[in-house]
Amino acid sequence: MTEPLVASQKHAVALSILGGIMLFLGFAGFDLWPFAVIAQGPILLATRGRSPKQAFWLGWLAGTIGIGGGFYWIASMLKTFSGFSLPVCVALASLLWAAQGLQFALFYVGVARADQRGWPRLLAIPLVWAALEFVFPGLFPWYYANSLHNVPLLIQTADLGGVVFTGVLLSLSHAVLDLALARLYAKRTGKSLPETDSHWKRGLIAIAAVWAFSIAYGAYRIREVDAENDTAPSLRVAVVQENLGLQEKRQDPRQALRRHVATTRRIAETERPDLVVWSESALSFVFDSDLTNVRRAIPSWPLDTNILFGALREEGGKLYNTAYLSDREGALQRPYDKTFLLAFGEYLPGGETFPQFYRWSPNSGHFTAGAQPVAMQLPAASDGQRYRVAPLICYEDILPRYVHRFQRETDSHLLAVILNDAWFGPTTEPWIHMALSKFRSVEHRRDFVRAANSGVSGFIDGAGRVIANTQTFTTESKTATVHLRTRKTLYALTGDWFGWLSIAAALAMIARKRKAE
Repeated sequence: MTEPLVASQKHAVALSILGGIMLFLGFAGFDLWPFAVIAQGPILLATRGRSPKQAFWLGWLAGTIGIGGGFYWIASMLKTFSGFSLPVCVALASLLWAAQGLQFALFYVGVARADQRGWPRLLAIPLVWAALEFVFPGLFPWYYANSLHNVPLLIQTADLGGVVFTGVLLSLSHAVLDLALARLYAKRTGKSLPETDSHWKRGLIAIAAVWAFSIAYGAYRIREVDAENDTAPSLRVAVVQENLGLQEKRQDPRQALRRHVATTRRIAETERPDLVVWSESALSFVFDSDLTNVRRAIPSWPLDTNILFGALREEGGKLYNTAYLSDREGALQRPYDKTFLLAFGEYLPGGETFPQFYRWSPNSGHFTAGAQPVAMQLPAASDGQRYRVAPLICYEDILPRYVHRFQRETDSHLLAVILNDAWFGPTTEPWIHMALSKFRSVEHRRDFVRAANSGVSGFIDGAGRVIANTQTFTTESKTATVHLRTRKTLYALTGDWFGWLSIAAALAMIARKRKAE
């Protein structure tokens, strides 16, 4: 085994801790994105020359710190849902942070194995990381490129191969920084490196080319979206954020209805929107499965506005979290039942087998998952034509493969999500959720409408830029013009080609020894 470049175990641990801290500082929420460009450089340096087992522990330490710092709010979420004491919830959250940290542990094992097989890190690091991002499961799926959500110029490549493809910009930066740090460290200690000067030159050329391409492509695509805005059909859409308490709308559904109605009436008179969007479960009424007009369930329904809203639906003794779209006469289109339910929030894993779980976690929902995507027809746009909206619910908007499936099956022209992030309290979670959803706009070049009970509500354009947004835990509304686009991106047509390619390449580098040059 090659001698570790950083011989001191204490120094290696310190580098991993430093990298872990930079991981969450650079991520969405803290939004110090330059840290995301360099975060894994120190960890990669610490693992140089170490065995896969040693790399595993250093990577797990860094990953657990990074996940724990970025997703600290999971502890308070568990407390809200379960009613357990805070220490118990912190302990449970720590298990989740450690489990998610395994993604980094496996990444560094993969890089160490590729080192042993003689593969250059400039190739192994981006491909092994992309492969793990593509396959590693998560309660709240995230991607490293999400760190760049506030830099639209750098995220436009998501329309080529998805958010995983965009992440190459960062992982290759880590690889070049690792090599730069290793050269400096080797020079100080008199140690040798497997990389030659030609590897260093190739690294500089590669990173310069990737950054130049990302910036140039980003500028081109943003100009293209702006040009489309001059000709694409449009709608005026309003979002209503009533900031109802977690139990308030359940305890008094009529009050929730009155508040939404009052705000919508005011908006209809002053803004004259074509469509108004309310949040997930804005109406805590349980509708029958055969309901075709909202006025049958709510005779006092006083609105003559097109409204996309969330409510509950019962069918065959099962309860669904459902999106509805009513027209000016109250007629309802075919509803959409949420397909991907949030574990612990909308159902308890194992709860059907062990009903006691629901008694232990009384605030957890008991919903049934929907069967398939359902698009809804929008009111007539500026060109007189009617287009389709994909009415996602809650965290479905952060699932790239599901949104890709939704678009493939429905060919929608506008994305919308109705959600309720009040469960997470005044933390960074609502802002992280907003950041992650921006990439769905870029991947499919679709404008995105977000209506959240307590925020963040708002509008995102086809370039992933925020048109307007609310704050969190405020009562407010926003109105904006959204554009209805029809063009399909490479990602929409081909899906996750880069993810599958990365898996094949990573497995090959881990399993096969590289032929000598």
